[in-house]
Amino acid sequence: MSHRRVSTILSGLKIVLCPMTVWRNAQEQSEKLKQRNQWKPVRVLGLDGAYVLGWGKKRPVLVAVDLGEGQPVAVGYVDEHDPEAVRRWLEPLVQCMGVSVIVTDDLVMYKVVAQKLNVEHQICQFHVRRWVGKTLKELQNTLSKEWLYVLEEIKELMEELPPDGDKRLYALWKQVKAPGGRHSSQFTPIDQLRDLLIRLSETWANFCTFYTDPAIPWTNNGTEQVIGKMKMRARTVRGYKTWPGMQTGLLLAGTTSY
Repeated sequence: MSHRRVSTILSGLKIVLCPMTVWRNAQEQSEKLKQRNQWKPVRVLGLDGAYVLGWGKKRPVLVAVDLGEGQPVAVGYVDEHDPEAVRRWLEPLVQCMGVSVIVTDDLVMYKVVAQKLNVEHQICQFHVRRWVGKTLKELQNTLSKEWLYVLEEIKELMEELPPDGDKRLYALWKQVKAPGGRHSSQFTPIDQLRDLLIRLSETWANFCTFYTDPAIPWTNNGTEQVIGKMKMRARTVRGYKTWPGMQTGLLLAGTTSY
């Protein structure tokens, strides 16, 4: 609800609280949450980006969630597609909270950031299976029949996620030969298949990090649920006017109880 709406509802309960007081109380509570989270131990951290309406247009934000408790610990004015900006924002959180694992979607730059910060990385299987499934469906209609068995093996590997999946994918990549003597720059279905195989092979370890610890989820649904609450709040206020106001509103909206 908006601050004015809160004030109106409380007046019906014989509680007099003006909208500005509600706003001040929200700011105070937000500061308490930030102070509490500053040194809070978080081992598994979920990360995801979103766009929220603020001061005239959609603004990029990056949300960090403690996946052990399902609570947001930080909201940054950061574009998740900028790896250096993400690293600068994330590094203090990793150091202060003792983060050892991050869980993200399949944007390649998260892998780079995890390596720079020396933390483990789990890629959300929901995102991976969605784009891999779409690619396999396209290839099903464009590849020659002799290579359709490769698509079936990829499907099987994605369903089972065996620890040695990277080696099996690499072996398939070596089997799928691009036509020799071709000088065309056109990206063919065979090229697309080879690209898919090598990409999955090189990233496989980040699909299976959850095998090492039951506390690591294999999806990033916990973070997405928190962001869903934040977006609902953003719609009710019809856009934030400042970054401090946006940060406060999103942090409080994503917190289950405060």
